[in-house]
Formats: sequence, C-alpha cells, structure tokens
Amino acid sequence: MNEKRLDRRIPIGMSLSISDLYKDGVDAIVDLESSIQITDISSRGIGFISKCVLPIGYYFIADIEVSSELPQIITDVRIVRSNAIDKENIHYGAEFVSVSPSVKKMLEKYEQNYK
Repeated sequence: MNEKRLDRRIPIGMSLSISDLYKDGVDAIVDLESSIQITDISSRGIGFISKCVLPIGYYFIADIEVSSELPQIITDVRIVRSNAIDKENIHYGAEFVSVSPSVKKMLEKYEQNYK
C-alpha cells in the first residue's frame, strides 16, 4: 500500500460501531449499525476495515481510546479513500476533522514514543 499519510501510522486494534454518516449537514445515512476495525492511527487520522460500503467524503463521529495514557478522543472523521481487500472487506482511510491542538500534540507524542 502506498503511504498517503503525512504522519507515521501506529498499528492499533480496536473496534467501533458507526450508526450515522453525514455530509454537508444535509445528506445523511442513519441507523447504519456498521462495525469497523481500526487498524492504525496517526495524529491526522485513522485507517479501518469494514464489511460495509461507506461513501467517500462522508463523516462520522468516532469515540477512540488509544491507550490509558491518552484521553478519550471524540471527533468527527471524514472518509477520504477506500481499497477493497477481498470480497467482504474494505480498507478505508479517514482524517480527523475536529481534533483539538492539545489532542493532536498528544497523538504526535504517542507516535514519537511508539517503538
């Protein structure tokens, strides 16, 4: 896979559930109930796998707890790319939209300390 992110990806294994997707405050897909598996994180976004086809450019709210050292991150995430892995799974790239500067700095520090 070609590296698209400007920051280093840190492997992470956690599951989330997406219930609503939205775009431009007008278009929305509600009651989706799709589980996703986050595969990696950086200070700018996440990579994740889903069995559900999710549209590029749509947003969802993510509630992420990377580690006990970092605070819980609740932020809007915008889906920016997708790549089929196999017949059932799609890998997505998504960027954080509304991460505070302090959380971004903590994620950057977490990246630097990751071995």
